[in-house]
Order: sequence, then structure tokens, then C-alpha cells
Amino acid sequence: MTLIEAFKKIAPFINTMTTEDLGISICDVNECVLYLPARTINHNIKVGDPLKEGTAIYEAIKTGKRVVKRVGSEVYGVPYIAIAFPLIEDGVITGGVSIFQSTAKQDEIANITEKVFASLQQIHSMIQEIFSISKEVSEISEKTSRLAEYAKNNAQSTDELIDFIKHISSETNLLGLNAAIEAARVGESGKGFAIVADEIRKLSMSTKDSVESIKNILTKLKEISYTIDNNMKEIKNTNMNLHKLIENTTSELEKINKMFEELYNKTRIM
Repeated sequence: MTLIEAFKKIAPFINTMTTEDLGISICDVNECVLYLPARTINHNIKVGDPLKEGTAIYEAIKTGKRVVKRVGSEVYGVPYIAIAFPLIEDGVITGGVSIFQSTAKQDEIANITEKVFASLQQIHSMIQEIFSISKEVSEISEKTSRLAEYAKNNAQSTDELIDFIKHISSETNLLGLNAAIEAARVGESGKGFAIVADEIRKLSMSTKDSVESIKNILTKLKEISYTIDNNMKEIKNTNMNLHKLIENTTSELEKINKMFEELYNKTRIM
């Protein structure tokens, strides 16, 4: 039994031995001796048809080498790949066998994989942009925190100044009171001095009220400074956690990118 005869006997069982939709063509050096189309691909080749130049089986028989050819959907409506190899007996090429299968599913998977890969690249770019913005926010929060700390320290410094002014106001009030008493003691000749003493006391009371208002405002500013400082520290901590999350996400995305790249390469039969 020749190799051609042996392959003709085996050919009808090839599709039952695989989950793929395969077609097979067997030729001697001149013409087709067996053609079994795939479910999705039919070249309409008949037994006795001459070898067609340019086909995979033609090149395999002429070159004596295994030939792999990919054909686009524009030829038979379905993209497919053909693998052909020569049949050699006693050093002589007696014919060839070509097995072909549709690559539509593989191409579809490859296209989807390519789109997902592109989306992942875009997500990666967006994450990097978020990282950049987060970094800017972190720098701004750091500056704001320093300003809040500066304001808090200055507010504390003004407490001493306010206490000093309150002390002066109290002493001035006391001085005005003593002056009024002294003016009353001397009688008619101290009336002018009494008016001055009264004005001093009024100024002292006004200063005291103003100092209290300033103190209340500064106390609120101090509280605001503390709140800003604490909020900025929270933002800083949140940004640090965000940076770690971004780094981990970027690392995972790189792994996914590699996996999709491998998947894409594997879906390309040739």
C-alpha cells in the first residue's frame, strides 16, 4: 500500500479525532485524488482536478517541504489556514497532503484580545494620570499643612500679646479710677482732670471689649487652623494609601497585559 492509499483510508476519520473543523486534500504529483471539505470551507475541488499553482499542496509537492499558508476571507468567504506536506517514498515525491481549517474563531478571539489589550493600555494611562494628580494634591496638602501650622503657631503667639494688652487695659482702667477719685477729692479745681480720667476709663473699657473680640476671632482661627492641619494630614495619609493602591494596580495591569499578549500570540495560528 502506498502512502497516498494509506492517507486516503485515514482521511475520512480525521474530523472524528479532533474537535476542530478540518478539511483534507490528497494529491499525486499531477491531480487531486481525494478532497473532503470542512463544514465551513469548500474549495469545490473534484477528484481528477489538476494541481493548482500557488496552493499550499502544490508548493509542498514542488519544494518537498512542509508549507503553511494563511488565506484571507476575501478568497472563499472564510479565513483559513492550510498546512501541506509532501509524501515521499524511496526518496521520491509521490504526492502530498493538505489539511485546512477555518481561523474565524481564532481571529475573532485575537481581535477581542487586541481590543481588550488596547483598553488596558488606556486604563494604565488613566491610572498614571490619576497618580500624577494625586501627587499634585499631596504636594498642595503638604504646603497647606505647613501654612496651617504657621497660622496655628502665630495664633498661639498672639495670646501673649492679647494678655499683655488686657493687662494694660486693666492698669489703664485702674489708673483712670484713681484719677477720678483724686479729682473728686480736690473738688472744683479737679473737674477738668475728672473729665480726662473718665475718658481714660472709657478708652480702657473699649480696649477691653475690642481685645475680647479679637481673642474670640483668633480662637476661631486657631480652631480652623487645627482643623485644616488635621484634614491635610488625613488627605496626605489617603494619598499615600492611594499611591500604594495605584502601584499595586499598575503591577497587576502589567501582568494582565502580558497574559493578554501571550493569549493574542497563541490565537494567531501563524
